[in-house]
Amino acid sequence: MKTENKISYCSPHLLAKLPKNTSVLVAFSGGADSSALLNLLVNDSHKNGFIVHAAHFNHGIRGKEADCDAEFCKAVAESHNIPFHLGYADIPALAKANGNSVEAEARAQRYAFFEKVMRENNIPILVTAHHAEDNVESILINIIRGCGISGLKGILPHRTFAENFHLVRPILESQKQDILEYCKANNIEFVFDSTNEDKNYLRNAIRSDVTPKLEELQPNLSDMFLRLSKSASESDDYINSLALAFIDKECCDGSVSVAELINLHDALKSRVISLLFERECDTSLERVHIESVIELCKKATPHSSISLPNKAVAKIEEGRLIFTNENDFPQFEDFEIPFREGKTELPNGISINIEKNPTENIAPNSVFIDVKCGTLNDKAHFRSKKDGDVIFSGNMNKKVKKLLNEKKISLKQRKRLPFFVIEDEILWIPTVAVCDRIKRDKIKGGEDFFRITITL
Repeated sequence: MKTENKISYCSPHLLAKLPKNTSVLVAFSGGADSSALLNLLVNDSHKNGFIVHAAHFNHGIRGKEADCDAEFCKAVAESHNIPFHLGYADIPALAKANGNSVEAEARAQRYAFFEKVMRENNIPILVTAHHAEDNVESILINIIRGCGISGLKGILPHRTFAENFHLVRPILESQKQDILEYCKANNIEFVFDSTNEDKNYLRNAIRSDVTPKLEELQPNLSDMFLRLSKSASESDDYINSLALAFIDKECCDGSVSVAELINLHDALKSRVISLLFERECDTSLERVHIESVIELCKKATPHSSISLPNKAVAKIEEGRLIFTNENDFPQFEDFEIPFREGKTELPNGISINIEKNPTENIAPNSVFIDVKCGTLNDKAHFRSKKDGDVIFSGNMNKKVKKLLNEKKISLKQRKRLPFFVIEDEILWIPTVAVCDRIKRDKIKGGEDFFRITITL
């Protein structure tokens, strides 16, 4: 971290942990913050030999004023002899069409434009001019919206952006007044966005009415909030690491054991549910939904479910919690198939092929077992899994449900697997276990046998 006329500036390459000659794209609005940042980046590029690109996005809100800002930004980029990229969208119209707030739509369209520029020009680092007061406002907004510990982290100095892109904030610890003084000392011109005065936007209302009152109580407000951000980040990252470790260990095909989950600390339990839902459904859950999932797990009623945002569903199946879209979780019917030579196709997509004394190789994506003909009788058949199933393996009766969990067989696959049985004795569960009787009854040379091949 170094100081430029009281501005705290950290190299974007240091934040992103990339080589010093890596190109960067600066989000350039033309305001004081981004103008100061652009100047700092250009100076840095002269020393370290990287290319600076500037990107300006016109939100289609302020008419001629916004057009003038775009022309200003283009002229500044040309004066520094750096590439300039201009984007445009009618944000009010898009917000109405998509059912979003103007602020949310503006952010989504702006970052989509930045990503497009980065992909087209092979730029891995996006740089924005967020500063200490922006961080205060963001945390206050999060608190107003009822955030958890993650919301107290505020604006991060670095995070991944899209695929393998980095979003960094080199002047995040700088004060607004120091930025203005830097602009004045270095004769840096900038424009003023009139929408910053519009209190219909929550951030502007907080900036105008809330933070000045708080600063009367705590003059070092920005520093205190930066301290809060760092402390919350440390705690949040630790909880995240524990939750991810649990998911890596216990998760199978998007599901986790309800019994294991419910015994976790409340903070860890909530984070596991949140991360698992994000991984499976590509969106986030609010606290009220997380609590509903926890209640579902506490009851652990077989085949129970609750509806969640984005048409997602939380289900309890086989003692495991799974998040899915109802249409993506086929309800396979129970089945019972007699033992007969030849090929049998099950409705769930699995095929069973039985051959006597075969000589051909096993087909790809198949598993098989060889069984002496004398071992079998007319009670041999295949069926779907049943509650309470056990198999005698390793000189003891083992619960099939536990074996399936240990082997991390997915909930979908469990309903599809054909169990090979004689009467009530399970002889073989493909990919999972073979009973001791079959293991001991070795096939000797010249003895007739059946080869049972399962194609999954």
